[in-house]
Amino acid sequence: MEEITKKATEDGYVETLFHRRRYIPELKSSNYMVRQFGSRVAMNTPIQGTAADIMKIAMIKVYQELQKRNLQAKIVLQVHDEMMIEAPEAEKEQIKDILKQSMESAISLKVPLIADIGEAKNWYDCK
Repeated sequence: MEEITKKATEDGYVETLFHRRRYIPELKSSNYMVRQFGSRVAMNTPIQGTAADIMKIAMIKVYQELQKRNLQAKIVLQVHDEMMIEAPEAEKEQIKDILKQSMESAISLKVPLIADIGEAKNWYDCK
């Protein structure tokens, strides 16, 4: 973590696994609290930013598969590492398979990505 902050201070930015950059000018601030904030951002961005990149890839895969199969289901919401799909009851099992496969194969890492799939009749009960 210290190495990430040091490199970010030198370069002025950090990168996700997919080389998306976040510039962190706070690391050069004369204010200690602002520098500390920049340090936390530098440590967090490669992890959280990469997670966001992976989720975007998974969403694209889900969307493409829905289009390919000509399904009525729609992606209606994404929050952090969750995706909510609204679908007719008849498409439910197909959608679950598409979600699981798309999310777990979004990227190949040393550790497997595991997706848990849930279902509910309304947004309130969706967990």
